[in-house]
Amino acid sequence: MRYALISIVLMSGFFISGCNLISPEPATVMPVDIPDAYVYDTGVDTPPISKEDPDGGWWQQFGIDELSQLIQTGLGRNYDLQVLKARADQALADVKSEKSNPGPFLDYFLGGERTYSQSKTRGQSITRDHEHTYSASLDAEYTLDLWGKNRADVNARELEYLAAVRDLEDGALTLSTDIADTWVDILSVRIRMEVLARQIEANRMTLKLQELRFINGKATALDVSQQREALAQVLSAMPLLEKEEKQLLNVMGLYLGRTPGTPVAVSTGDLPQSFLAPQPGIPSDLLENRADIKAARMRLKAAALDVEAAKADLLPQLTLSASAAFSSGSLDLLFQNWVLSLGAALAGPLLDGGAREAEIERTRAMVREALNVYAKTVATAICQVEDALVAIDRQKTYIELLAQQLAAVKVTLQDARVQYLNGQSSYLNYLAAWASMESLERQLISEQATYVKERIALYKATGWRREFFKAPPAQDKNTGAN
Repeated sequence: MRYALISIVLMSGFFISGCNLISPEPATVMPVDIPDAYVYDTGVDTPPISKEDPDGGWWQQFGIDELSQLIQTGLGRNYDLQVLKARADQALADVKSEKSNPGPFLDYFLGGERTYSQSKTRGQSITRDHEHTYSASLDAEYTLDLWGKNRADVNARELEYLAAVRDLEDGALTLSTDIADTWVDILSVRIRMEVLARQIEANRMTLKLQELRFINGKATALDVSQQREALAQVLSAMPLLEKEEKQLLNVMGLYLGRTPGTPVAVSTGDLPQSFLAPQPGIPSDLLENRADIKAARMRLKAAALDVEAAKADLLPQLTLSASAAFSSGSLDLLFQNWVLSLGAALAGPLLDGGAREAEIERTRAMVREALNVYAKTVATAICQVEDALVAIDRQKTYIELLAQQLAAVKVTLQDARVQYLNGQSSYLNYLAAWASMESLERQLISEQATYVKERIALYKATGWRREFFKAPPAQDKNTGAN
């Protein structure tokens, strides 16, 4: 009776100390403030909410089948996405492994043995003998999760798995915008090549006219030389555009999971003009819309659970065991000879050199790291939306002013031509206006492409609300992971 009382007191002490050790950690304070609204939220043309399709890809706003096909191909074959999928599979396997840790475990053993013996004594013949021994056993073991260590470990691994799935979704969104950006760049460089080809042809015709005027005494040799220089200048720009086109096609092939150099079908001729940007909403929307923010939040929660598991590791474990052993010299009597044992073991650390305490400090530091990663992710997301909003508005204004500049240069070019033909100005003034017009024509195309890409960037920054892949499997109701 006295020993039973001592045992009860000791067990009560263990439970009381355990409750104290695994008490919740202090609530973490978010080191970043989320504003109520964006600082710059005007001047952006957005579609009505009813026209947004949360079940479809954001790229469907283009209404161009070619782009949709390229993005769908990339989502299915891109190397980086395959890596992220493999990491999610690894995280899911970790969840399954962690769930199996407490058991129950059941092992079996089957064996058979035949023994031969020989003996001889003086004055007697050799005696030979043999015998058979058959044995079998079953061993079972189960560790009770008294302090919630296994529950915390399982929850943490499940959260890490869900974070890996969010990484996959974020990677898919990033890939889709990268493919769209590259597609726009390919269209842009091809349009500039077409414009440059027309400019080259116009310069060649002008050179022929100047040579004819020189023969007729209406132009100087300097005028002809300057026109040759202008032609050489536009000719030298073509190889750079051709190089840019080939490099962009290689990048597109890599995004699509193909070997660079493999033909990529891009046949669209014009930049999209009616593509609208998404509604930015308010900054707090990013917490649910951005996959990278959700992944960082899940890793923060997983780190907090690791602290709980590390604290629970200081406490003893109670393991229940059972075994059954069978042994006989005759196979048909094997299960008639048996031994059954049941047991319980309480084991815990006494001295470990501070290793477990150090593990608790390490996991707490990981929580601080995860908290700041989460805060930085949120702040970066808000910054990206702000940058995209101001870029869209200012780029639109810049394009309008650039178009006005081009119109003014065309007027200047006409005036310079009239003055040159009337002998009131040199041919160099006319060429300067001509070169400025050619450069502005190509620059305007580049800036229009940039405007399209900045609207694409807003889709990425706001975290387009769409599941790129099938939802992850439902979590175990016993774990409590969300």
